[in-house]
Amino acid sequence: MDSADSLPDAKRNHLWRGTVWQTDPELHPLGPRHSAEVYCCEESNGYAVWYVRKLPHADQRAAAGIDNGDYLLEYFGRHQRDDAITSAVLAANGAASPELQIAALDALAKGSSARKV
Repeated sequence: MDSADSLPDAKRNHLWRGTVWQTDPELHPLGPRHSAEVYCCEESNGYAVWYVRKLPHADQRAAAGIDNGDYLLEYFGRHQRDDAITSAVLAANGAASPELQIAALDALAKGSSARKV
């Protein structure tokens, strides 16, 4: 199964995608596929920054109260394309390890402005 096959339609035509962590296909060629990714996608009237969380259920990195799913972290207007991409890049990078980055993304997803879809 190609990784593009598992993407929701809204995220297939993304402007930018950053993989924070994913299962190693060399170690798990038949799956299951787990990952934590950030997307910047063009929407009908602006740009959305998404956190797509597909971690194993017993994963130790899982923050309390955060389930797997698609989290809308931020939304930008039509004329804020560069701001949206910058926000996605900053959300996906910055921590010293994938574990710390996932914890930071989980904290953003838990924030009052994020929405699980």
